[in-house]
Amino acid sequence: MEFNFDNLSRPTGTTAPIDPFEIFSKTPNLENVPNDLWKGQAEALSRWHKNRNASDNVILLNTGAGKSIVGILIAQSLVNENIGPIVFACSTIDLVEQTARECDRLGITYTKRARGEFSNDLFETGNSFCITTYQSLFVVNTTFNGVKEPAAIIFDDAHVGERIIRDAFTLAINKEDYPELFQNIIEIVRPEFNALGKGPHLNAVLDQVGTHSVTMCPPSTSFRHHGEIIEAINRTENWRSTSLMFPAIRLWENIGTCAIFVSASSIEITPPFIPIGVYRFFGNNVRRIYLSATMEFETDFVRGFGQRAKDPIVPENDAGNGERLILLGSEFDKDVDKRDVAREILKNHKLLISVPSYPKANAWRDFGSPPSRADFTNELQAFRAASSGSFILVSRIDGIDLPQDTCRVMFIDGSPTGASLMDRYQFQQLSLANLYSTKMASRVTQLLGRINRGRSDYSAFVVTGDDINKWLKTERNVALLPPLIRKQVILSQTVQKGMKKLRSSEVAVLVSQVLARDAGWLKFYRETVDGLEVSSDALQRVKERETQLASSAEAECKFMTRLWQGDVAGARKELLDVLDDTAMADAKLAGWYSVWLASTYEAEGDHETAIAHYKKARARLSYWLNVPHKSEFEQESDNDDSQTILQRQLLAVNHNGPQALGDLVAKLKIQSRELGDFTVSSNRHEEALRLYGELLGFSASRPDNEEGLGPDVIWKDDEMKELIAFELKTQKDNPAEYTKSEIGQCHNHIQWIKENEADFTFNGLLLVGPPGLCRPEASPSDNIFLVETEFLVDRLRELAVKIEDTRGRTAFERWGLLEELGRLAEWQLAGFFKALAQTPLRSLRP
Repeated sequence: MEFNFDNLSRPTGTTAPIDPFEIFSKTPNLENVPNDLWKGQAEALSRWHKNRNASDNVILLNTGAGKSIVGILIAQSLVNENIGPIVFACSTIDLVEQTARECDRLGITYTKRARGEFSNDLFETGNSFCITTYQSLFVVNTTFNGVKEPAAIIFDDAHVGERIIRDAFTLAINKEDYPELFQNIIEIVRPEFNALGKGPHLNAVLDQVGTHSVTMCPPSTSFRHHGEIIEAINRTENWRSTSLMFPAIRLWENIGTCAIFVSASSIEITPPFIPIGVYRFFGNNVRRIYLSATMEFETDFVRGFGQRAKDPIVPENDAGNGERLILLGSEFDKDVDKRDVAREILKNHKLLISVPSYPKANAWRDFGSPPSRADFTNELQAFRAASSGSFILVSRIDGIDLPQDTCRVMFIDGSPTGASLMDRYQFQQLSLANLYSTKMASRVTQLLGRINRGRSDYSAFVVTGDDINKWLKTERNVALLPPLIRKQVILSQTVQKGMKKLRSSEVAVLVSQVLARDAGWLKFYRETVDGLEVSSDALQRVKERETQLASSAEAECKFMTRLWQGDVAGARKELLDVLDDTAMADAKLAGWYSVWLASTYEAEGDHETAIAHYKKARARLSYWLNVPHKSEFEQESDNDDSQTILQRQLLAVNHNGPQALGDLVAKLKIQSRELGDFTVSSNRHEEALRLYGELLGFSASRPDNEEGLGPDVIWKDDEMKELIAFELKTQKDNPAEYTKSEIGQCHNHIQWIKENEADFTFNGLLLVGPPGLCRPEASPSDNIFLVETEFLVDRLRELAVKIEDTRGRTAFERWGLLEELGRLAEWQLAGFFKALAQTPLRSLRP
C-alpha cells in the first residue's frame, strides 16, 4: 500500500499578535468580559508596548485600577512573541486563583502552579504563561529552572514583594514546633553573649522579663558557628519534610553571613540584606515587569528587587481614589473601649477588623476568630455575601477586595507592622524609625485600599492603638502617603478637632451619618479636601531622604549578593561608597551598615578595623548593641574606667599614628566648615553637627529626622548620663526673628527629651541660628538659649585645632597631650553646654 501525500491539506502559517490591544480585541465574547479597557489600563499597555524590550518596566496603578488585566495581556503578548517561558507571579495562592479566574473571564489560556503541580502542559510546551506564587519562584530548588527558566516575569503586587522575598531567605525555628532544635541553637549562641558580658540579657529575653522581647546575636555568631548550626538542623528528625527545608537549603552555603534573632518563642536566621542578585532571572537577559499599587517612594521596592524604579509607567486614573473618613481612637473620650465602638458600629454595618498578630486577635474573640489558611477564601467569600457581621484579618494587607456594599467600615487595631523578629528588633530595639516609616506608609496605604476600591467608593475607618495613632499624627510620616490619603488623614483630624471627644455611640452615629451620604458631610468633604496638604518643608525633606535611601537600598542588595558570591572586598565597597551619604539621610541606617561592615572585617581577623566600625554602629544605634566594645589593643592597655569618652576616643585614634589623628582632624574641620556654609541645606547642617559629636565619641543622633519627633541633634554621654540638644534655625535671615511657633516647637522638644531621655541630665535647649530678636508674643522658657551659628562653628574649630597641634610631637608627648585634652572639663558635654548657653532667648524679647 502506498500513501498519497498530494491531496493532504497544508498547515497555514499564523502569526499570533504581540500588540496587547489586538490581543484584547480578539478575546472571545464571553459573559462579563469588559467591552473596552479603562483609560489607565490602555495607557499602561501602550507605554509598556513601546518599551517592551527593556529589562525592567515598573507599572503603577492604584488599588482597584485593574492591574491583573494589564498583567495578563502583557503575559500573553510575551508568550506570542515566543521569547521563552513566561511566569506571572502572585503574592498569595488566593491571588493565583483570582488571576486564573480573570484569565477565564477574558478567554485567555494559562497554566497554574499553586500546590506543587502544573495544571496542564501548556506552559511546558511554550503555549501559555504560568500563574504561580512568589514563593514557588524564589525557593532554592524552584521548578522554574533549566528549560523552564523564565525569559520574562510579571511580578504582580510588587509593592509587597520585599516582604515575601525576605521570607524566602528566613529560617524560622518556632520553639513549639521544634523544641529540641530551638534549645540546641540557644546553647550554640549563648557563649557569644557570655563573651560580651551579655548572658543575663539573653536570659531576660528568653524568660520574657525586662523591656526586650527580641535580641540579635553578636554579628559574627553565625560565621563562627555555622557548622554547628547546620549540624543541629541535620539532627532534627525529618527536617526535609518540614517548614525548615526550603529556607534552610536557601541559606545552607551562606549561613555564616546571616544575622540571628532570638525571642522567647522563636529564632530567625536571615541575611541582614536581601542578596537578590543570586537569582539568574535578575540578570540582563530576562524581562521583568513589576505591577504595583501607588508607590510614592521606591525605597522598599529597591530593597526587595535590587532594581531602581526608573521612569515608571504611571497612567492617569482615579481608581482607588474613593472618599474616606479616618477616625483616630486617641481623639475619642478617654473612657471609650474600642470593642464598645465596634459593637455600636455593628448594629448598622458590616465590619472588617484588622490586627497585626494573633495575640492581638484574642482581644476580638467576642467578634469572631481569624479563619485558618485553608478556610480563608471560603470564609472571606461568605463575609462578602453576608449583610451583617464581622471578619478578622490578621497581619494581612493585600489580596483582600471588599468594594462598595460588600464592606464600608474597617477597624484597624494597631500598626500593621512586620511580624518578623528582624522587623521587631530594628524598630523596637534600634529605633530605625525611617526604615519603619516607609514600610508603614506602604502597609497603611494597602489597608486603606481593602474596602475602598474606586472613585465612587466611600468608607469609614476607625484606627486604634497608640503606635499607629502617633504615626498618623506625625507630619513627616503622613508625607510618605499618597497625595489623596494625606489629604484625607488631615481632613479627618480636622473633623475630630472640631468636635468634642466622642463616646462609643457617638462614633457610630458619625460613621452612619457619613455612610448615609449626609449632605453636610459631602459639602464639607468636597469643599475642603483638595486644599489640604502637609507642609512643603515636610514633603521636601522626605523626598530628599527617600531619594538617597533608594540608592542606599540598591547598595544593600549588591553588598549581600557579592558577599554570597565570595567577593568580600567588592561587597564592602558597595556599602562604604554610600555610607556617608546614607548617614546624612538616616544616621541609624548607616549604623546598621557599620554593624555588617564590621562583621566582614571580624571574620577575616582584622579586629582593629572591625572595632572601628562597631564603634560607629554603637554611636549611631545604641550603646547597648551586642557587639565587641574594645579592640585587642584597648583590652591590653592600662586604660581605666575613669577616662572620659573623649579621652578614650582620642587615645584610640592616636594608637594608629599621626596619620589617623590627621584624618580625624580633617573630618572635624569638614563638619565645622559644612555647618558654617549658609549655601547648603538645613539637612546637611544637622548631619554635620551630628557627625562632629560622633567623631568625638559621643552617641549622636537626629531625633527629628529619625523619629519625626524631638530636637534636630542630640549628643549623649552614655556613661555620665548627660546630653546636650540642638535645634537648628541656620537658614533664617540675618538678623533673625524667632517666632511664637518656633518657640512652641522648642518647648515641645524639651518635653520630648524629658519623656524619652529621663535618665540623662539635661540643662536646656541650644537654638542655633543667626543673631536677632525673639518676637514679643513668644514666651521662651529660661532653658532655651540662642547660640549664634558662627560662635558654635568657632568653638568646634577650636577643638579641632587643639587636636591638630599634637601631631608634631613625639609619640609619648602626643599621648600625654591628648590624654590631658580629653580630660579637660570644657570639652565634656557639660563644658560644651556651659560655653554655648550664654544668651537666654528670653533676654532677646524687645
